[in-house]
Amino acid sequence: MKIGEAAACLGISVATLRFYEQKGLARPLRSEGGTRYYDAEGLDRLRVILDLARLELPLDGLAELAGIRAAHASGDSASHAVESHLAALEAELVEKQKHLRAMLADLRLARQRLTGCHACPKPPTRDNCTGCAVADTLLATRVMHLVWDEAQS
Repeated sequence: MKIGEAAACLGISVATLRFYEQKGLARPLRSEGGTRYYDAEGLDRLRVILDLARLELPLDGLAELAGIRAAHASGDSASHAVESHLAALEAELVEKQKHLRAMLADLRLARQRLTGCHACPKPPTRDNCTGCAVADTLLATRVMHLVWDEAQS
């Protein structure tokens, strides 16, 4: 599959695919004429890269992981290096997962508490909501600090 077709198949731009190539993440095959193309294995590799990149893992770290086997003389040393790198990625993802779970819980709680405002006829301003029990519970959630208007001076 040519580079344009591969990019379309993956839902990314050709420029992104070339950027991944420059980073050492994408390794296209080349035709005799020099045209880049990707086989099924190359597309699978790119799908993994895209999944990890969407999780905001650093591309430099992924490139390092991708090059570990080639940088080692034995399976023993390569496997230990890969294992160490995977453990670091796992720790990073576990930390991200903790933050995601906390934010999800906060969003769910805010949504649940917002139902108390559904029948409220007042304009949703801090002045109108002062003293409202629902407003007080809403401000106990983190996300509502983004939504709540700033105090008027």
